[in-house]
Parts: sequence; C-alpha cells; structure tokens
Amino acid sequence: MADQIEHLHLPIRGLNLHIAQVGKGEISLYELGTVVFLHGFPEIWYSWRHQMLAVAAAGYRAVAPDWRGYGLSGQPPEQEEATWDDLVADVLAILDALAVPGAFLVGKDFGAMPAYDFALRHPARTRGVACLGVPFSPAPASFDAMPEGFYVLRWREAGRAEADFGRHDVRRVVRTIYILFSGADIPVAKEGQEIMDLADASTPLPPWLTEADLDVYASLYENSGFRFPLQMPYRAVHRRPSRKDARFEVPVLMVIGEKDYAFKFPGFEAAVRGGAMERFAPELKIEFLPEGSHFAQEQLPEQVNRLLLGFFTEHPVQYSSGFASPTSHSHHRHVAPLLSALLRRGASSSRPEAMATAEQRQIEHVHLPVRGLTLHVAQAGKGELGTVVFLHGFPEIWYSWRHQMLAVAAAGYRAVAPDWRGYGLSDQPPEPEAAAYDDLIEDLLAILDALAVPKAFLVGKDFGAMPAYSFALCHPNRTCGVMCLGIPFGVNSSSLNTLPEGFYILRWAQPGRAEADFGKYDIRRVVRTIYILFSRNEIPIAKEDQEIMDLADLSTPLPEWFSEEDLDVYSSLYEKSGFRYPLQMPYRSMHQNKPIGDAKFQVPVFVVMGEKDYVFKIPGIESVMKDGSMEKHAPDLKITYIPEGSHFVQEQFPEFVNELLLSFLKDHPMAV
Repeated sequence: MADQIEHLHLPIRGLNLHIAQVGKGEISLYELGTVVFLHGFPEIWYSWRHQMLAVAAAGYRAVAPDWRGYGLSGQPPEQEEATWDDLVADVLAILDALAVPGAFLVGKDFGAMPAYDFALRHPARTRGVACLGVPFSPAPASFDAMPEGFYVLRWREAGRAEADFGRHDVRRVVRTIYILFSGADIPVAKEGQEIMDLADASTPLPPWLTEADLDVYASLYENSGFRFPLQMPYRAVHRRPSRKDARFEVPVLMVIGEKDYAFKFPGFEAAVRGGAMERFAPELKIEFLPEGSHFAQEQLPEQVNRLLLGFFTEHPVQYSSGFASPTSHSHHRHVAPLLSALLRRGASSSRPEAMATAEQRQIEHVHLPVRGLTLHVAQAGKGELGTVVFLHGFPEIWYSWRHQMLAVAAAGYRAVAPDWRGYGLSDQPPEPEAAAYDDLIEDLLAILDALAVPKAFLVGKDFGAMPAYSFALCHPNRTCGVMCLGIPFGVNSSSLNTLPEGFYILRWAQPGRAEADFGKYDIRRVVRTIYILFSRNEIPIAKEDQEIMDLADLSTPLPEWFSEEDLDVYSSLYEKSGFRYPLQMPYRSMHQNKPIGDAKFQVPVFVVMGEKDYVFKIPGIESVMKDGSMEKHAPDLKITYIPEGSHFVQEQFPEFVNELLLSFLKDHPMAV
C-alpha cells in the first residue's frame, strides 16, 4: 500500500520542502477535497502513513509535508530564528504550489499549533481543522510550574539536548523519545539525569512501532539532524503569537488519547473538559480515546481514521463553478470543470471509455513556484523506469500531450507536461516582450529540481523542440535523451526571410500585426483557424490584401482527429493566457537562437517528421533532415518519417507516435 505514496520537492519560500502525497479525485481536480497532515516531534511525514492511505481510499487527496528543517526538507539558513509564522506561511505556499484552493488540516503535537493558526488567519483556505493531542490555546504555552527536569525545559536550554543526544547514535535517540512519549507519564529527569537516561536500550518499543518503522525515522533524522527540531518547537514556544480574540470560522475536531502524557500538561485537561475551547471554536467536537497514547494515529490507526473520515463526511467540500487556483487568474474557474468533463468523455468518440477513465484518474495537476512565477504542470505515472518531460509548441498547451502521457505512464514512466510560462494555466512573465529561450531552459531545469527529478527524457514539439535541444546540450547530465517532433536540429532561422511577406511567421513577428488580426474574432475562432491551417500540407501564406485569419473560414471543418471538445479546452486556456506572450515566444524571439557552432549531443536524439507537415516545406528543413548535417552534431541519431503525418502528428496518430516514443525509451533505458 505504501507504494501508492509519491514524493516530490517543492521550492517553498527559498527552501526545497519534501511533500508526500497520495490520492486523486474526480471533481475539479480532487473528488472530495484535500487533507494536509502536519506532523509533530519526533515525527516526519511518515507518521501519517496510515491516515494518508485511508483518506486517499475514501476519495481525498492526502498531502503530508516534512516541515522545514525536518526529514527530507531543506534546512533554513538561520535556524535559531525559527518562528511559527514561518510554518503558517509554508503551509499557505504549499497549498498555492499544489493549486489547492482549500484543505482540511490535520495537526499533531506541535503541528497542531500552525494548523490552528492557519485556520484563524486563512479561513477561506481552510475546510476544517482536526488536531491530535494538543488543544487550542490563545496564549503561548507556559511551563513555569513544571519541575526543572521536565523535558521541554531541558531541551529549551541551548546545548543541553545536543550534549544529551550526542552520547548516542540517532537511532537510539529517536527510539528513546518514542518510548518516553508513548508513556502516560510526563518525561521528567531527576537532578543527576538527562532525558536520554530515562529509558535504556533494553526497553522495548511500543508494540505498534516496528524496528522497520524506527529505521525510517532514524534515517531521516540522520539526514536532518536535531538542530532545527530543537528550535521548533522547543526553543520557539514562547514566540508563538497570542490569539486572545481568536474565533474559528471553520469546524474543529479535537482528538485526545486519555493515556497521552500531554493530557497532564498544565491547562490541557481544563481546556478539553472544562469548555475553554468552545469559547474560541463554536463548531467544536472533542473525541477521547481511552487507551490512546501521544502517538494515537500510529497506535490506533483504524480508530483515528474513522474519526477523521467521519469529520470530513460531516463537512463536505462545497465546490463552486470550478476549481480556482488562488495564485492565478479567475479564468481558471471554468477551465477545470471543462477539462474534467472532457477527460470523462474521452478526447475522441473513437477512444475506448476505459481510456477516458484512465485519463481522469491518472493525470494530476500541480502549480510549482519556478523562478518567480507559478507554472502549471500536468503529470501522470510513478516513474519506475524514469521521467519523460513533454514540451509543447504553439498553439498548444500541456493537453496536446495527453495521449503520450498516458502511454508512457502505463509503461512505467513518469510523464510531466508543463505549460510554458505565459501559456495555459502558467503565470505570465512580468515583461513578455523580453521573452528569451534561455528562460525556457532555466524554467525546465527548475521544474526538474522542484520535482526531484535527477534526469529525464525530453520530448519537444514545434518550438518546444528548441529548448529541448538546447537543454540537452547545456545539461547533458540531466538528460537521458531527446525526441523532437516536426523540428530538426540545426535549422538557420535566417532561411525564413526567403519566404514571401505573407508567410505567417513574418507576419506574426511584426508587433501588433497578429494582435489586430486575432482581435477581429473570439479566441475559439482564432485557435480553430490556426489548428486548421497548421494541419494542412501547405505553408500558411496570406496574399497582400489578406491576413492569416482570412485563410480559413467557419465552414472549414476541423481535422477529423481533433474534436470540438478538444477545441473547447484549448480555447478556454488561451482565454486565460491570451496571445501576448505566445506571440513573443516563439515568433518574435527567433532571432535570439544562438549559433550551433560545433555543438555535439552527448545523449541519443530521435527526430520524427510527418511528411505532410507544412514545416517540411520551410526552406532548410528538408535539407537538414536528409543531407546528413544533423549527424555531425548528434552521433546517436535516429530519424523516422510518418507518411501521412501532419504538424500535429502526436494528436493525429497517437498510437503510432506512442509506439515510436516507447521504443526509443526502451532502447535507451535509464539507470533508475
């Protein structure tokens, strides 16, 4: 079951945070909503493994980050400056990066405090809060009444815990803390003792925690160390903001184990049993687990799962007209329902219904903070055999790769298809007229880093082939191979100047020319016309008294392999993005292409060309394909022609292109 859980790294507020997630839904992007699990100490994401699988099986998406400084997440640069506000801001940034409009929060131990604080600060992003072991308090916890040997007071002293932990290996430290925190008594050391002395190596683990579980915790604390975990929570307890006027606008569930040692902390039982929490949380529910320890979610997973699922069921997510990413334009709201409905039907009536179901369930969508922008990425598959990144052209978006994504995912690869900056659901760059191919290459590198992909196969189409080639040359150690459709390597853009003035690229390279032409029609008509023109065998060239949009009228049918529903998806996404950046990249940036010189690929290269692709007739294309000049730059080169293939060969003949792609991947296996 644990192999269902996938892992990614997100760039969050200057750090790379590790996220475990599982579950995909079918309404908007997620069927019943998203649940974010926030761990305590000495825990990591893994402490929620039972709950993650349970909520995923019930139709939710489960997301469990390692806090900054914990597990596989990055260490903050100034750890002694740890603040609770950082944790709250990290949760918000994670929701934004994953394009989650609102989530249920489940917090445990100190993870309960940022869960409560997030719900108070961001009620519009919170569906409800469930916390284990720690009730809400309007003021920072005070432990002044506790003995000097109380573990929180000891660990709050700079250097005290470090010296204590340093006498043992990490595994022994984590083991001891788990044993102590599983008891019903508060860990308090005598004057001559340290906390680690309260349990020895002969003390057995709790029956619900295996040695294999301990191995996981120990290995991850070996990675992170204890420097930040001692700062947060123990040395930052007093810095938690006061919330004396707090009032929750969302439902709150409090679960407490009656044998949890924390239940004996000053004020905890009064808050839980004495009605203190009701003053702040009008819609409060409290559940007691008679035998529950501090680690109730690991000790009694079935009971905790039942309580959580009951809470979620009582407070269903209310979807509006569609999914809206909080970091992006309101146009997103109508795009996702359209896309979801289309994937339920299947992109073409000739495709099996089973494939439509597979699409819906397999392709998920995330938004990644990439170099100052939020980029939309569609992905599918676990990636046992490696990762394949698909790079679209114009007038395309990630969706143009839908057939290939499912095929490579079914074959054991992870498929990743971003919308380029300025396209689809990705952000617009602040200065679109400064568009540069180098930005695309750097974006691609940042996406691989964000998704923790060490290297990938690249598949480019149309102008997407150019950054694919350039990335492979600049970053051969991050590239397994390159497959490009419709564009060979080494074509000199100056050859375009030999074409007539009405050639579409020359027209669209003129500032304002395409804008005026497109502006005569709605977005759907513009995308429809371009798809029709680019599907033909002839180069789109307007006469002197024509514009490019005049070359096809409404009576011209769509290509038979391209449905009205497909057109709906494309037009909806171009309504969101507009054409300002897509006209800059590629048409007004072609002059930036750097000379190829003595470039030499260190990875295999595969070029696929449809013989009825109009691009094949552009000066220089056929000669580069057939005169052997590409071999000078790509020693491991393969070229395949598709006799009836158009410019959109991956949509026109998906099965054939999939077969070629999978064969290329198989011929060059990645050492995973």
